[in-house]
Amino acid sequence: MKKLISFKFAAKASLVIYGLFILFHFAIILGILFFNFVPIDYLWGGRMQTGEQLLVFEIISLLVQIICMFLTLIKAGYFKIPRMAIIAHVGMWILFALFLLNTIGNIFAKTVFEKSLAIVTAALAVFALRLALEKKRVNT
Repeated sequence: MKKLISFKFAAKASLVIYGLFILFHFAIILGILFFNFVPIDYLWGGRMQTGEQLLVFEIISLLVQIICMFLTLIKAGYFKIPRMAIIAHVGMWILFALFLLNTIGNIFAKTVFEKSLAIVTAALAVFALRLALEKKRVNT
């Protein structure tokens, strides 16, 4: 695995994807709050019943993506917080498991949009695994 995907590539690719997801969730939240745009049929596997439910889930998703990005920034050495290094390392293993499960969930989603995200979450699972396999932080 270490020879197939470099640590640096896994970190940077993960950060780009997290950044895009943060923008995506932020745009949905803004759409709900300011433009009364509530795409409940297209998100969360089409399982949301109301705009309020969607808003709560999107806010949670935004916060989770920010945490994922923060852990990756620490693991990659962009943020040098020694006390958080072990948390970031364990966090990579947790993210690997979560993204693996999320990939399975996306495969069985109701909408084509959600199903297509299985590719992205599978990539994030692989990147998180690669980052988790690295014992030390790398300064980039």
